[in-house]
Amino acid sequence: MPVTLRPLTDEDVNLFFKWLDKEYIYKWMCPKGDVHRQDWLNEINGRDGKYSFIKHFMVYFNDVKIGFCQYLDCFYAQEYYGTVIEKDSTYGIGYLIGEEEYLNKGIGKIIIKMLEEKIIQIGGKEIIADPLPENTASIKALLSNGFVKIKDEDYRKKIITAANAEEPA
Repeated sequence: MPVTLRPLTDEDVNLFFKWLDKEYIYKWMCPKGDVHRQDWLNEINGRDGKYSFIKHFMVYFNDVKIGFCQYLDCFYAQEYYGTVIEKDSTYGIGYLIGEEEYLNKGIGKIIIKMLEEKIIQIGGKEIIADPLPENTASIKALLSNGFVKIKDEDYRKKIITAANAEEPA
């Protein structure tokens, strides 16, 4: 499938907020309402400063912008993810499909896989996602990518590579 990720640019910000304000996205991305929306505004606008540890991308399908995704080192967001002792180890991901005609086509699953590949390239060992329990489409996409439910709003995947695979006994 012709899905690509490209770094978020200043020209993408208004489109991101247009998507964020769509009811089907707002309910998942802003469960605390406008407080979360303001957090997103601060994060996106501070992506080259305070929030530079978060890598933001636009999702393209055949060169058309259809969504957004990100990953971040959880070490720098412990107030959100809990205690993470090691840098460059555990990464959180987030994603959305902003154009309705691209929903329910398996693209979320592809986005997750692409984020996982980026995290593997930088040496990540674990990925965390935190969909709300009612977000069944996202949960299905995570489970189909090998994530395991730890508890509500906590899905994880250990990354196994040749470099970190345990030797057989």
